[in-house]
Amino acid sequence: MAGRFKGADAMSGTHFVNPRGLEGFDQLIKQFDQIEKWGHSKDQRKVKSIHKKVAAIARKAIRRKITNHGKTIHVIRTGRLGGKRGPDYDIENGTLKKSIKTFDAKGSRTSVMVGPRSGIIERTGPGAGTIRDDGYFAHMIHDGDLPEHMGGKGSYNGPNRNFYERAMTPAVFSEMTVRLTQMYRVAFDDFMKRQ
Repeated sequence: MAGRFKGADAMSGTHFVNPRGLEGFDQLIKQFDQIEKWGHSKDQRKVKSIHKKVAAIARKAIRRKITNHGKTIHVIRTGRLGGKRGPDYDIENGTLKKSIKTFDAKGSRTSVMVGPRSGIIERTGPGAGTIRDDGYFAHMIHDGDLPEHMGGKGSYNGPNRNFYERAMTPAVFSEMTVRLTQMYRVAFDDFMKRQ
């Protein structure tokens, strides 16, 4: 089946992927008359691990569509041109690609999402306390809408424009759907054997 995402569970306004939003997921759930019990039992960690493996397919696909800039971008924040005033900083080469991660969805014990993370604080090592792999600008690149002082709406048409949409092809959705179905059935069968 040529998969696609649907509904509020599928995407956020900043291009995140939630595997539970895959078309066909509801039909799969209906086949398991005790799936709700399974999903809210001690097997929740197993359910989340399945979602993470499925989400990794999307993460790899999205990263493949991102071309590294090749240079460090120096951001100067004087505020004189309309941008926010603050300390200057550098965006290292490869930051956008590195910012695409799999992470837990808020408010759920089993759902995970894929997308650009921002404000991730390094907890250990020489960079402890600093922000790493900050993809706060991902939506600007994807949509091409840069701040007014950098060209404004639609001004970016580089190689990473629409990287998310170009990555999430019917083939990727199909692979995610097949993988999700296979892993769910194996895990659920194991759950039922223990009942």
